Amino acid sequence: MTMRACGSVMTAVCVALGSLVSIEAAQKPAPRKAQMSAIDVLPLTCVQAWVKANKNYTEMRSIVVTLARVSLANRDLTFPNTREAGLEAGKRIAQDCEADPNALLFAIVDKHVRQVAEAATGSGK
Repeated sequence: MTMRACGSVMTAVCVALGSLVSIEAAQKPAPRKAQMSAIDVLPLTCVQAWVKANKNYTEMRSIVVTLARVSLANRDLTFPNTREAGLEAGKRIAQDCEADPNALLFAIVDKHVRQVAEAATGSGK
């Protein structure tokens, strides 16, 4: 993966988590044309997710948000309802993907979404 592609993935991930808050806050998110299921995206690495997203920010955002929802549901956590929390998690996810483009994206998303959600609740397990 080139540094330029890593930068693109970082930007997409930061934007994705920054908008997770607004998506989670809405009662019913607007339906997407071709939303990928969690089953489709769980086994993907950072690079594979970017390719599956057709190197498109909107599609990458959808993948990251899907993975974040899986993490939050499985851990019975609530993501803080602030843009800052989303940007913080997004920045950390993007840094980890840049450091290891072949890492499983879900493992990275889970790690950072959990850290932000637990810090907000003060449980810090």
